[in-house]
Amino acid sequence: MIQKEDFFLGKGVEAMAEATAAVSFIFAGELAAHRAFLLANSPPPVSFPAGTVLSRASEIPARVYYLLEGMTKVYTSNAEGYIRLLGYHQADTICVLDGLRGASPSVVTIESITPVRAVPLTSEDLSRLGELSPRFAVDLAYFVGDTLRLMCYDAESQSIRDVGTRLAKFLLLYMGGPDYKRQGYVAMTQENLASAVNASRVQVARLCSRMQREGVIRTRRGRVLIQNEEALARWAEERSLPPPP
Repeated sequence: MIQKEDFFLGKGVEAMAEATAAVSFIFAGELAAHRAFLLANSPPPVSFPAGTVLSRASEIPARVYYLLEGMTKVYTSNAEGYIRLLGYHQADTICVLDGLRGASPSVVTIESITPVRAVPLTSEDLSRLGELSPRFAVDLAYFVGDTLRLMCYDAESQSIRDVGTRLAKFLLLYMGGPDYKRQGYVAMTQENLASAVNASRVQVARLCSRMQREGVIRTRRGRVLIQNEEALARWAEERSLPPPP
C-alpha cells in the first residue's frame, strides 16, 4: 500500500507511473493463446461490415464477441449526440463485456470501425468454456480486470480539469499500445482525440498547434507523431499549464 507521506517524497509518483504503464487503451491479443480452443468449442464465426453496432447503450446485449479480425470502438453518447470514446478492441479480445451479465442493459455502445469477423458467445457459452479450460477462465478474468483498470484510469484522468494534461496523458497511453509500436504514430484525427479526452475539437486543435510549435508533436492528416516524449511527459504532469503566448 502507498502511504500518504510517500507521495510527498515522490515515491507515489513513481508507483503511479508504473501502474499507468500497465493500462491499455487498445486491447489486442490478450486472449490469443485461447484462439484455437475457442474456435474448436464455440458456435461458428459471424461477419459484420464496418459501422455495425454490436451492442447499444441501454439495450440488453444477447452475446459477447471474440474478435478474430477487425476492430471495434467503445463509446458513450449523450442526448445531444456528443460521443465520448473509451477504447478500442482488436483481434483476440472479447468485446461487449456488458453481455457477461446476460440480462442487464449495456452502459456503453460497441461499434465496428472495420469489417469484423467474430465468434458470438452467450454467458452460458462462456461458463461452459470456463469449465472446459480453467486457464481460459482465469485469463478472461484478467482481461476483465484490465478493462476495469482502463475505466478507473479514465475516470481519474477526466477528473483533471486541464485539457492539455488529459490530452498528453492520453497520447502517452496510446503510445503503449500495439498500433503505435507497429506504425510509429497516433492514428487519430483531432475530432477523435477530442472525443477521447472529453473536450471540444477547437480546444484540441489549439493544444495540438501549441504542442507542435513547442516541438512536442507533429500533426498530419489523421496522424500525430510524437517528437519529444520527455516534453510530452512534462505536459502530462502539469496540472495548470500557462496560457499560450
